This record gives sequence, C-alpha cells and structure tokens, in this order.
Amino acid sequence: MMNISFKGINNIKIGKKEYSANGMYQKQDNHIGYRKKNYTELKISVKLTDDERGNHLSDYLKRTPVMYINQQEPDRLELHIKRFDVPEEKLSQSFFKLNNKDVFLNDDRILPLMTFLARFTRESSKNPEMSVNQRKYLKLANNSISKESLEYIEMR
Repeated sequence: MMNISFKGINNIKIGKKEYSANGMYQKQDNHIGYRKKNYTELKISVKLTDDERGNHLSDYLKRTPVMYINQQEPDRLELHIKRFDVPEEKLSQSFFKLNNKDVFLNDDRILPLMTFLARFTRESSKNPEMSVNQRKYLKLANNSISKESLEYIEMR
C-alpha cells in the first residue's frame, strides 16, 4: 500500500471553482441534450518524494506514461479535473488533465495512472493537516477518478 507523506501544507495546493452554464451533452440514450450544466473544477498541485513513509514518487513515475510526466520537474504532479453535472438527467462526466495534458482512460496503459491518482487522492483526503474543505475537495476528486475507472473496467 502506498502512503502519501507530507512535510507540511505547502507541499499540496488545492483549488476549487464552481459555475453553471447552458450547454450540450450526450444523454444516456446517446441522444444530444441541451440544459444547464453545473461545473466543478478542481486543481491539485503537489511535489512527490520517496521517504521512510512511502515511495510515492517512484510509484508515480513507474505508473505514469512518459508523456504525462513534467520533464523539467518529474516530481511535480498537477491534476486538473473538470466535471459537469446535469441533475435533471442524473448525469455527470469528468475530464482530466495531468501536467497540462489531457488524460483519456481509453487504454489499459492509462489504468495504472488512474489507480495511482485514486489512491493519492483517497490517502491525501485523510491527512489531518488538511483543512476540512481541502479534504472535501480531495474526496470529490477521488470520486471522479474512481467513477471514471470503474466505468472503463465495466466496459472492457
């Protein structure tokens, strides 16, 4: 099991933005709908290390395709999740960027990265050094990552 260690609150930065806008989306029956969509954007930035409490930098580098690793700062992970919900349709969809590159879970080679991100956000949300809101945002990120991963696995 991977443990995420923190040397202080400066190691991780988390931001959240919410807004609504009308837009098109694909319904569950594959038809196109147009309604108000509620958006949530999360940005998580962290520097990973290997230390006595875990080898999460090594695990991240091992599980992440090279194209998603920041070549100038390989220990930096910058995750951006943009999610929209259409409450009337009970529909939500998430989009992911890692280090400013779109991540599409459409290939088994991406699954280890999503597993790392799910574990990272789940473990980080338990860190008592985090504020209540930071833990809540990390749980929301974890829910989006986990949902996307489960849907991919079920479709295979």
